[in-house]
Amino acid sequence: MTFFPTEDRDGTIIVTLTNGERNTLHPELLEEGVAAIQAFCSDPPKNGIVLTGAGEHFTCGMDTKVAATLDETGQEQARSGVNNLIAALHRLPCPLVCAVNGNAIGAGGIMMLCADWIYAATGNYKIGLPEAKAGLPFPPVPQVILDHWLEPSWRRRLALSSMLLAPNEAIGAGLVEATVMPDDLINMSVAKAQELAAQPGFKACKTQLRAKANAEIDAIVS
Repeated sequence: MTFFPTEDRDGTIIVTLTNGERNTLHPELLEEGVAAIQAFCSDPPKNGIVLTGAGEHFTCGMDTKVAATLDETGQEQARSGVNNLIAALHRLPCPLVCAVNGNAIGAGGIMMLCADWIYAATGNYKIGLPEAKAGLPFPPVPQVILDHWLEPSWRRRLALSSMLLAPNEAIGAGLVEATVMPDDLINMSVAKAQELAAQPGFKACKTQLRAKANAEIDAIVS
């Protein structure tokens, strides 16, 4: 069983993070995710990628039960996995649309910020970056993402208070472009990925926009 099953929808690849009820992250899952996204970096789909979560959650971040069992080597593998997955998502040359279907916590919030467009389903769930509350400082690549793609006042509020936002509140924080009905989430996300990909200058403009952040990421991970 893969943690990242895919579906080809008219040249757009839908990638669905799939791991139990909460779609939590752990070293094995991160390793598979890095390999999958790096492959898309080398051979990007014609009409981009939609990233979503299975079931009722996008991802609730690191699996705390697994993390509690990791020795020092395992903890370093987990940190490296997060760095490498976020780096790969940010480096994608094709459109990346996040279809946030439920709770997007910690690393989930960082993954959203790697996208070119973010839709969130309406619903009673939360989006946020509660690393301070969890006692987990941001790894260096996620910190680069925060520095470049989250407005400073919201970066301060979210990173230091561990506040969690409802989907509509996340729009004002710059984490989400719009909320949509759950039944429309995937179709609208696929349509947006295809709309972005249809622009002849999209790849060049994305390369320019992300050049400084990617240079900082390259200095952290090879």
